[in-house]
Amino acid sequence: MRNTIGKLCVILATILLLFAVGFHTIALVLKDNDRIEDLYQKENVSELMGMSVPDLAAATDVLLSYMRGERENIHFPARVNGAELENIFYHDKEAVHMAEVQSLWLGLESFSWYAIVGAAVLFVIGFMLPEREKRRGVFGSGVIWGAGIFGGVLVFFGAWAVMNFQSFWTVFHFIIFPGSLFQYLAAGATPEALNELNWVLSSDSIMVNMLMPIFPALVLRCAIFVVAEIVFVLLIGILIRFVGHKKVTEAVADIVTVERDENEPVAIDGPDLVLAHHLRNAPVSKREELKRRAKKGLPLYDEPQKPEPAPEPVIEVRDDAPAAEESVPQPTDAEEPVPQPTDTETTAQDSVPAPAEETTPQSAEADSSPCTGEP
Repeated sequence: MRNTIGKLCVILATILLLFAVGFHTIALVLKDNDRIEDLYQKENVSELMGMSVPDLAAATDVLLSYMRGERENIHFPARVNGAELENIFYHDKEAVHMAEVQSLWLGLESFSWYAIVGAAVLFVIGFMLPEREKRRGVFGSGVIWGAGIFGGVLVFFGAWAVMNFQSFWTVFHFIIFPGSLFQYLAAGATPEALNELNWVLSSDSIMVNMLMPIFPALVLRCAIFVVAEIVFVLLIGILIRFVGHKKVTEAVADIVTVERDENEPVAIDGPDLVLAHHLRNAPVSKREELKRRAKKGLPLYDEPQKPEPAPEPVIEVRDDAPAAEESVPQPTDAEEPVPQPTDTETTAQDSVPAPAEETTPQSAEADSSPCTGEP
């Protein structure tokens, strides 16, 4: 949810920024008097209007200056077809329509500055609101979508103007002058009601005949600059989106692959997210050390050393210590009788010398006698 709201903020901010930049770009194009004078010469408007090129350029500057609020009126004396006119813009509708244009232009200019401030605030919100690891991706996607939407709207109106300019021009004026739409509908939406609108000027209007030949070239020049700005912002969005997608990979790009056991599952190619997490949260002074350990395949942090166990006491057995007599357990009535020794065991027992016993002289003599037999 936070990512979606952040992306919407960035989209709206991009649209507002492109509108403000486009408006001021158009203002700069309309201030280029030299370019306007060249267009008059190129389109041969001087011969069609019966006015000199400097007078045409000066009259256009009067209209544009009034539109920007730099003049109080549109009065301009000039020679037209050899006749001196105190004011070439003598139709009442011309003055009323230019007053409406001035109000619209000044309102858009004020809105453009508010749009820049609002775009800056929305950009900050759109960057800080999403999750930390997804900020760059969300921000870049929002910029791409915003530039795409703004450019798509301009392409739609541009194609409409090329295919049916009269229809486009009427709807365009109804949008920017909504009061005229209500007036037109209230009058019955008839052709006569349309001709009564302030922005529908007569065919003999000098303003119309002077500006219409150079109008397509001015619009094309403005469109080229605005489209270039949209493409530039779109490329920035793509770059941010690409950097956001590869940010974690760049943090561990120089990490070598560590050999693994054959039985261990093969890791999927991609960034080491554990190392990236440690690099992001570790102090700056420790990050190089972490990268060095990762290259060598060492653990990122030293394990705490365990204390060595105390040596077991050694019991020394002395040779002179009396050997413990082994007690032979006597069989009880419930136990089985001890097996009797065999002949071999008896012979081995007889071979053990018996302890010396005191003998009498007679028994000694008997023992020394070689004769054997019964006494």
